Amino acid sequence: MIEMNIARRVERRTGLLRAWATSLALLFTLAATGCATTNLSGSALLPDGIEDAKVPRVESRGYLYFNPGVPVVVTGSLFNVSLPAEGLFDESGNSISLDHATLILGATTENVGASLNFVSAQDSQAALELVSDALDSGTVRGHRLDEQLFLATGDQQWREAVTGAYNSGDLVSVKEGFPTTWALLNHLPASPPSKPVMAGVLHLDANLLQSLMASVDVEAEGIGNAFGLVRVESMAFAVYTDDPLRMSTELNYERLVESGSGILLVSQSSYPGPIVSFMLGVMSERTDLELIELGTTNARYRRVEGLHLIIKNRGSLLFAAIATTRQDAEELMLSALFG
Repeated sequence: MIEMNIARRVERRTGLLRAWATSLALLFTLAATGCATTNLSGSALLPDGIEDAKVPRVESRGYLYFNPGVPVVVTGSLFNVSLPAEGLFDESGNSISLDHATLILGATTENVGASLNFVSAQDSQAALELVSDALDSGTVRGHRLDEQLFLATGDQQWREAVTGAYNSGDLVSVKEGFPTTWALLNHLPASPPSKPVMAGVLHLDANLLQSLMASVDVEAEGIGNAFGLVRVESMAFAVYTDDPLRMSTELNYERLVESGSGILLVSQSSYPGPIVSFMLGVMSERTDLELIELGTTNARYRRVEGLHLIIKNRGSLLFAAIATTRQDAEELMLSALFG
């Protein structure tokens, strides 16, 4: 019985780390929440500190940077994985709070590296204890340094490479490590309707796209079709919210709807603008995408399981806005096109 309980704890806490990968996939197609910001040289408004965010110098497919500007209390689950109630507090009975985090994605959503910055060393120690069984089992590699917790999950080669980079300090800024998609971030709005809390980039290939879509419960055919049809290899994104105090580590559909948040994705097609426009029109005829008026232009619209999706190209750039109301999605898209 004791061995069964230990095995269950290991499986549950291993799932916690794997869920960070799933949350990364969800964020590339859905939404979350946020507050502190910074401007790039191209005037895009992004979460504060992203220019200084560092990731392991390993072969990877993308990253996600998270900074709501206020501490996020670890609640009933952490990135969609339930946590035992007794594990949500430190030895003094205080809640565990996360300040900001940087995640790096490997060839699939199983391969993830995470640099988690908690509000105190005491909080990072309490978080380490949450995943202690997984660390002991060898399914997750990681260590703690002051307020930071470094973790790696996935196949053995990935775990060893990421852990080795964290241990040796062989890190690179996201700006230096992802120059092409860093430039894409400049096309995000300078004056969005709400504040960004997350941002990141993704280099797509067939295997990763399949892995991402398989790990997301919400049907996202409209996005997959649009970005696949116009030959998109990389994309950048940011997630926005009006109220960072509604942030939660319980990243699920209900929290998404309650938060009233939105996400904007931008990518560069290898096709010229007129061909991108033509292909979007062809795709719309084969799907449920509706042609709508948007300010002084038009765009493609679809409702996706309670969320609202708007797709629009500006030349060879392809934008997708997703929000919990159509008005919010339209405002987000307008800020990208004309803001």
